[in-house]
Amino acid sequence: MKEIIDIETWERRDNFEFFRGYASSWYAVTTEIECTRSFRQCKETGESFFLRYLHAVLCAANEVEALRYRMTPDGKVALYDKIDIITPIAVPGHTFATVRIPYIADFNKFCDEARRIIGGITPETNPYGTEEAMFSAGDYGVIHLSAVPKMYFTSITYTNYETGNACTHPLSTMGKVTERHGDRLIMPYSIYVNHAFVDGSHLSDFFDRIQQRLA
Repeated sequence: MKEIIDIETWERRDNFEFFRGYASSWYAVTTEIECTRSFRQCKETGESFFLRYLHAVLCAANEVEALRYRMTPDGKVALYDKIDIITPIAVPGHTFATVRIPYIADFNKFCDEARRIIGGITPETNPYGTEEAMFSAGDYGVIHLSAVPKMYFTSITYTNYETGNACTHPLSTMGKVTERHGDRLIMPYSIYVNHAFVDGSHLSDFFDRIQQRLA
């Protein structure tokens, strides 16, 4: 569900109006997330570390209101009451398929649903079927996360959807786990957001919430 915002009474009206005329009001920030405890715990128990950080990002995005604002196809501002996560999954002998996993606060229930959805992928699955269904329905209540576990990065750029509308929802990327000072494990994380909705203070809060779940 989403609520259409009355821009005239909205506290971010001036910010929104300022960026409305920009060719692109989107920007990317890259940070490092400490994941020592969760990574080692997953190695010991056999849990999926991928699902662990996927869930951490999804929960944090739902808890920070700024990450749930979207532009509707007719130019209005909407606030989703909750958002899901979409992520590309490698398909052996093919390329990948993007799946949409719903927001479930309970980690174990989230994992059960994620495994069910991922298990339904076949080599014939349309790689972009999830995005096509979203765009067709005008439903942008998601955050995108790409996993590149073999690549460490310090910055990243993102594709533009169209001029004047770089994207419809936040894009993000999680990279390779790397040692720091021998006993700490960190991983790079980048996110691409609309400055009309998301400021640096919001991202700081968002990163902290991911960190709390993984460190």
